[in-house]
Amino acid sequence: MYLWTTILCLLLGFLVYKLSKFYYQYYSLPPGPFPLPIIGNMLTILGDFRDNSFRKMTKKYGPIFTVYFGNTPQVFITDADIARQVFSKPEFAGRPHNYFATLLTNGITTSDYDNSLKAIRRVGLMATVKYSTNERLVNVAVDCVDKTVESMLKREGPDKPIKPADYIYLTFLNILANSSFNENYNIDDKEFIKLKYVFKDIDNEFVVNSFLNEYIKPLKWFDRKVYEKKSKAYNEMRELILKKFKTHYIDYNPDFERDLCDALIDAKNVAVRDGRQSATYLTDDRLAMCVFEMFFGGIKTSEITFQWILLLMAYYPEMQIRLKQEIESKIGNRLPGHQDRQQCPYVMAFIAETLRFRNVSPYALAHKSMVDSKIENYTIPKGMILYAYQGIILRNNLDTKYWTTANVDDFIPDRFIDTTDGTYRTTGFPAFIPFGVGRRQCLGESLAIAQLFLVLVRFIQSTQQYDIVLDSHQGLDADPNNSIVISPKNYTIVLKSKI
Repeated sequence: MYLWTTILCLLLGFLVYKLSKFYYQYYSLPPGPFPLPIIGNMLTILGDFRDNSFRKMTKKYGPIFTVYFGNTPQVFITDADIARQVFSKPEFAGRPHNYFATLLTNGITTSDYDNSLKAIRRVGLMATVKYSTNERLVNVAVDCVDKTVESMLKREGPDKPIKPADYIYLTFLNILANSSFNENYNIDDKEFIKLKYVFKDIDNEFVVNSFLNEYIKPLKWFDRKVYEKKSKAYNEMRELILKKFKTHYIDYNPDFERDLCDALIDAKNVAVRDGRQSATYLTDDRLAMCVFEMFFGGIKTSEITFQWILLLMAYYPEMQIRLKQEIESKIGNRLPGHQDRQQCPYVMAFIAETLRFRNVSPYALAHKSMVDSKIENYTIPKGMILYAYQGIILRNNLDTKYWTTANVDDFIPDRFIDTTDGTYRTTGFPAFIPFGVGRRQCLGESLAIAQLFLVLVRFIQSTQQYDIVLDSHQGLDADPNNSIVISPKNYTIVLKSKI
């Protein structure tokens, strides 16, 4: 009896200690909803579409607030000025070690901020910026769009409902595959189906929401086979891309840059030639991971953004007419080029407003504090997870210093058009951060913008004998079933013949 009493007292003491530590931390962090042990604020988050939940929180608690995912506190920042100040500092440039990080081991996206990461980021940025202005990208994008439109019309036919999602995915996958390895896929190709499955479809197989699995660990038991399957598929895909990368050395020519792999090899060779310290970090495995991460993140964000572009273009037919008129008058039937972005302000404004209005990654990737730090009057302990909630910053209807409250929830491309000379405004928007902010800002921004411009222009050129109309849709609200990205609900279009 004495033994059981002692054990019970020890258990109660341990629970009291854990609860005291848990709630002491809660009261020392930025304000937020009151968490419950084990589940934290999960009931609050999952009881509403997650983006709506966080918008309510910033309205109640201010631009810096804390949310508990299970027992894990996470700090969200919804003010552009604070986000720029915080995430420009190296002490907030780490990455948490989670399941996502295990899938992308040794990658740019998930590594902590150290000399190795700085070196690989510098090379990756150099390669993507360089390739984003390469004329070969124009030919690749045009060819991919033409083949996709041809496939849509051949398989579905004009004047008939078309579900565009898979075709859009095929377009951006082919652009990146061609840009990386000089390869093309058809919608029925086995390798395309495998790539799409690994990078997009496999998440549909989880029994329990993968978000819940990450923060309430016992739930992973229900999906253990799916996790094993996903990890195996990612490892196979990493090996496939590494193999494709290494074959580039066979016929690599420094005087002729064929694709992104060549650009990365060239950057590595320059670092070795100049005797830079960073050269030791530029291994083939890490460079191949750059390409892998472009497939992982670049395709998904670009193809979902274009899903929104196509939906908005069909939803607002008067804007579609304006886009077509500008392309017809400035470009005509010739191939679009990078220089045409200067001549097509409304096209660029339409893309920018889509990125603002329905930002695909509303809270982007998590940051981690590398040391004990301060944000305003709050102490942020080492290891704390933080987010720049760019979805709210881009569409903040609480603060008029960034966007006017009268139209922040409206889709208005003209907000990016200079009223004095009609040019596309690229500056003057401190809250326009669709690709993140600070030291971990997305490396692929320049490439993504170049791709979206070329795909949009060529898609309109390739369908000029049709009106793009909606056959069915569920409005412009985001799909509440997708907890990771802001994607449109399923919709169908019709390429309606003008004759």
